[in-house]
Amino acid sequence: MDASVPIFRQTLGPLGLDVPPMGETPFEELASAFRQRLTPGTGPVHIAGMTTMAECRAALAAVREAGCPAPWVSWVCDEDGESPTRVHMLAALFVAEGMGAAAFGLDCPEECAQERLKELAQYARVPLFWAGADGLVPFPYTPSRRDPDVIPCATSTAPCFVTRTIDVGEELECGPDLLEDIIAAEDDPVGAVKIVLQEPDDVDVFAQQQYAVREALCLCSDVPELLEGALRVYQGRAFYDGTGGLERPELDRLSRLYGLIVL
Repeated sequence: MDASVPIFRQTLGPLGLDVPPMGETPFEELASAFRQRLTPGTGPVHIAGMTTMAECRAALAAVREAGCPAPWVSWVCDEDGESPTRVHMLAALFVAEGMGAAAFGLDCPEECAQERLKELAQYARVPLFWAGADGLVPFPYTPSRRDPDVIPCATSTAPCFVTRTIDVGEELECGPDLLEDIIAAEDDPVGAVKIVLQEPDDVDVFAQQQYAVREALCLCSDVPELLEGALRVYQGRAFYDGTGGLERPELDRLSRLYGLIVL
């Protein structure tokens, strides 16, 4: 897969901010800060030099909400394929694809970029590129045939995969013991952590404790606004196992906006 590099009319770079507990900026303030740097409806846009999942996701949301074309996204990474904040590039790719990135690239030395892009090409569904000193260089590849029963998700730092028959274990409620419940659930022999949202305050509780999730995350709610709120603040790519009461059109909308995987 290949794509011509556009002439970018807008570029969004890192702001040096992060969401709690790593930082002090709520996600909505982060997205607003990026929106303020955009001219609505104008593109193409390059989201450049990302190092944290929170800023990348906030920038992607800002571009969409400003009515700009789908952006190209590039991340800084090292020879191990990780950002300075230890985000694996495969996780960054899965999240960026899910939130509508038009292309995904790496900002690192050429030799490193070529090796890491070869790895990403095994999973990518958008054009790949390298951000070199002289500009952006497309990385041609042929999309690999993907097993439809093995589905890519991501935590805030790492890639993970689920199957359509994955065991998600017991539902965890967003109460005062959520952190301990997440840790205990991840010690059980199940394939994912499942968190249910029932009240508006649950989104805030989840936002505070999500950093503890180290396995694939299943989010569930019968209330579309609550599920959307959780998807918006989750700094990974979650899935929905079909046990909630939401209709398919609503789930499709959340998939388009946040990359929600619907099993």
